[in-house]
Amino acid sequence: MLKTNFGDRTINMHQRKILFIDHTAVLGGAELSLLDLATAYRQRSQVILFADGVLRSRLESAGVKVKVIEVSEKVLELRASGGLKALKTIPELWSLAGKVAVEAKEFDFIFANSQKAFIVAALATLRNSPPVVWYLHDILTAKHFSAINRRIAVSLANRFAAKVLVNSQATGKAFVAAGGKQDLTSVVYNGFNSEPFDCVTDGEARQLRETLEVADAPLVGLFSRLSYWKGQHILLLAMKELPALHALFVGDVLFGEEEYVSYIKNLASEPELKHRVHWLGFRDDIPTLMKACDAIVHTSTEPEPFGRVIVEGQLAQRPTIASAAGGALELIEDGVSGLLFPPGDAIALSKEIQKVISDRTLVDKLAERGYHSAKANFNLAAILDSFEQGISEI
Repeated sequence: MLKTNFGDRTINMHQRKILFIDHTAVLGGAELSLLDLATAYRQRSQVILFADGVLRSRLESAGVKVKVIEVSEKVLELRASGGLKALKTIPELWSLAGKVAVEAKEFDFIFANSQKAFIVAALATLRNSPPVVWYLHDILTAKHFSAINRRIAVSLANRFAAKVLVNSQATGKAFVAAGGKQDLTSVVYNGFNSEPFDCVTDGEARQLRETLEVADAPLVGLFSRLSYWKGQHILLLAMKELPALHALFVGDVLFGEEEYVSYIKNLASEPELKHRVHWLGFRDDIPTLMKACDAIVHTSTEPEPFGRVIVEGQLAQRPTIASAAGGALELIEDGVSGLLFPPGDAIALSKEIQKVISDRTLVDKLAERGYHSAKANFNLAAILDSFEQGISEI
C-alpha cells in the first residue's frame, strides 16, 4: 500500500497506476481537482494534457509527470452538435485516441477529467487501451448542453466508462436523468487543504484591505470566472440596495464572453457603483483575499455542479452566501453553515448580505459552523478515501 500524508491523516492508497487526461491547461475548478488527485498519485501516475498552460507548470511543481499532446483548435473547440465541423474532427480524434492508447499501456486505467478528454479516452478503448473512468464535473442540462451533446456523452459513458465519478449528488442526478446508468456513478466531492487558509493572519487581511483602500467599509468577495451564468451582474444589482457595500470581483473571462464582461463593466461604472467595485482579475492569493472580506458570495444563476468557492469561503471562516441550486445545497445548511438565496434574485441577495454586515453574532455562528462543516466533509484526505472507494472495483 502507498501511504500519503495529508494534514494530520495518513491515507493508504492502492498501488494503482493512473493515466490522467484533460483537454485544457486552464486552471478551472475541474483542473484544480485534477491537480489534487494527480499529486496524490504522482509516484506511479502521469498526466496528459491536450494544451500547454499554467496547469502543466503547477503539476510539474508538485512532482507530477506531465506530457502535452497538443491538438488543433478545431478539436479543442469541438461540439458534438457542430454538424460538419464536428465530423471533420473525427480523423484527428481517432489519431489522438491512438496516441493515448499507446501511452496508457503501462497504466491500470485512464482517468478522463473533462468531456472532451472522455471522448478521446472512449475511442482509445477501441484501440486496446485499459478501462476508462470519467470524472464528470458538469450538470448535463439543456441550459448548457444541446440534446445531441447530452445524448452522445451519456451514450459513450454507458458503453465505454468503467465508472463515472460525479462531483456532487446534483451532477449525478442530472447524468441519470439524461439517460446515464445509475450503477456507473459514485460521488467524489472536491477535496480541500485548510492549511493555506489557516495560515493567513488577521494582520495580513487588514493590510490587504488597506492596499485596496477599502478601510472599514463592508466588503464582500465574488470569486469566479466572468460569465453570465456565474452571475456577477446579480451582485452588482444587489449593491444598488446597499450603498455602503464594496465588492471584490476576482477572476476574468475564459471562454470568449467579452460581451457579458462589457455589460458588467458598464454597469459597475454607473455613478452609484463606480468607486465600490474592485476588479482584481485572476489572483494567486485567494485565502488572503477571502480573509479580507466580511462575506463571500456565490451568485450562479444556474445550478452549480459543485461550487469550490463556497467551501473555500467556509475554510476562510467567512459567512458564505450562495445561490440555492445544484451542489450548493449539499455544501450549505441554510442559516447554519451559510446562507442561501433564490438564484438570480438580486433583492434577496442584498437582504442576506445586510444580515451579515449588521449581525456580528450571526457572522460568528456562520463562520464557525461553516468552517467545521468544510473541514469535516471536504478535507482532502476524506475525499481521497472516497476516490479510492469509487475506483476499487475497476
